[in-house]
Amino acid sequence: MSKAFTKEDSAGDEGLVPPRPRSTSGEKRYITPEGYRALEEELAALLAPQAGDTELSELDAGVRKRERERRAQQLAATLEEVRVVAPEASQEGRVFFGAWVTLEDEDGAETAYRIVGPDEADVRAGRLSVESPLARALLGKEVGESVQVERPRGAVEYTVTRVAYAPPTH
Repeated sequence: MSKAFTKEDSAGDEGLVPPRPRSTSGEKRYITPEGYRALEEELAALLAPQAGDTELSELDAGVRKRERERRAQQLAATLEEVRVVAPEASQEGRVFFGAWVTLEDEDGAETAYRIVGPDEADVRAGRLSVESPLARALLGKEVGESVQVERPRGAVEYTVTRVAYAPPTH
């Protein structure tokens, strides 16, 4: 095999995954209590013995182990950097970090999101990063207020129809 495809310098003790850069303000990133617990649970699962690895080839088991170690290191670094922020009673009725917000678009379609930190954001699961343009536009708004957000398909106006700090019951 060509030396171009081999790693000769394996003596370094540098980390597998560099920590995610902090925000430009130098502040810690925010995370909800539920998001923090989810990351802790994922880390614990990664650190637990993996029963299925005994059925894999030695090479595949090694690759899977390195992937788990890389993700575990990334999670551990994230957990050290984030700041858990729980909603306060004084926020009730206004959109702030951790709020569940229901929006109605110009066509009358409703969408619900929770405003969360970037480390727990997943739009498909209804978790919108506080750093996203829509979340930034919503911060501080109350029910009945509207925001206009530029999207790739053009400007869209949303009206806030519900703000809560407890998960919606369906």
